[in-house]
Amino acid sequence: MFNYVKSHFMIKGTFQYALLQYHHSQLLGEVLNVGLVAYFPEHKRLEFIFPEKLIRLRYTYPEIPEKTIKSYFRYFQDRVATLNKSPNLFYDQDLEHGLQQFLEKEFLAPDASSLQFGNYRNSVLYTQNIQQICDQLYNLYFSVFKIQDSTIKKIDETILLRKYKNHLSKFTKNTSLNEVDNLYFNYSIKPDSGASVKFDIAWKEDKNTHLVKPVSFDLQRPESIQRKAWQYSGQFEDLHDLAVHNDYLFDVILAKPKSTDLVKSYDNAIRLLSKSERVNLIELNELQEYSQLTIDSILEL
Repeated sequence: MFNYVKSHFMIKGTFQYALLQYHHSQLLGEVLNVGLVAYFPEHKRLEFIFPEKLIRLRYTYPEIPEKTIKSYFRYFQDRVATLNKSPNLFYDQDLEHGLQQFLEKEFLAPDASSLQFGNYRNSVLYTQNIQQICDQLYNLYFSVFKIQDSTIKKIDETILLRKYKNHLSKFTKNTSLNEVDNLYFNYSIKPDSGASVKFDIAWKEDKNTHLVKPVSFDLQRPESIQRKAWQYSGQFEDLHDLAVHNDYLFDVILAKPKSTDLVKSYDNAIRLLSKSERVNLIELNELQEYSQLTIDSILEL
C-alpha cells in the first residue's frame, strides 16, 4: 500500500520543520513560538533554531520559568549535535514515520507541560545552503526577540575586504592596486574534484601564494557562528592537499561578534579554523600590520 506520509516527507528537494511553542494557558490557547527544529533529508541533518534572549516572552509573561526553558534549549542543542554525528543510526529508521513521531521520541514527549512541539510544516529545499535557510527561518519566526541598535552597523565580508584594500592603497601611495605586480584579484583555484573556489585577493611571497578570504563572525546567534566556522573549516580541509602541493596559504581576515554573549562561540570558531596548518588568522587590530606585510613581501620579489 502506498505510504503517503513517508513518500511525501522524504521526497527529494524538501525539508520539514516543527515549531517549539510555549503554551502559557492551555485553557485560553495562548501560545508563543520559542524555538524550531528543522530536518534536511538530503543532508541527513537536524538544526535547532532558537532566540538567544527571551525578552519578548518575559515581557508578555513576567512569571515564565526562563531558566527551565533555557535548560531545554541546551538539551536540544546537545541532542541535535549527538544525532548529527551518527545520522544513520537514527534518521532513516525513525524519520520514515515523520518528524512528529521522531521529535516525540528523541526530544520531547507530548504532555500537558508548557513546552510542546507543534505546527509541523513541509517546505521546498530552495537552496543547498542550510545556513541561509536557517537564518531565514530565524528571521521569519524569531526576529521579534531581537533588540537591535540601528546606529551600530555590522561588519560583514564586504567591509572587511574594503578595509584591507584601503590599507593596501595607503602603502602603495599613488600606484593603483591593479597595477601592483604579484597582487591578484578574484583569484580562483580548482581541486581535482569539485568546483573552483574564488578568493578575493591573492599575493605572492617567495614560494608561497597567500589566498585572502574575509570571514565575518559579527552575527546574532551562536549557532550561526558555529555553522559558518564549520563551513569554512570544511572548505579549507578539502583544499589542504591542493594547498600543500601548490604552496598555498589561506589568510582569513576576521571580524568578531559585537555581543559579549558570543565570545565563547567566537573562540570555538577560531579554534576550529586554527586546526589547519595552512590557515593564518588575521583579526581587525592586526589588519594594518598584515597589509604592510603584504606590500613589503610583493615588492621584494
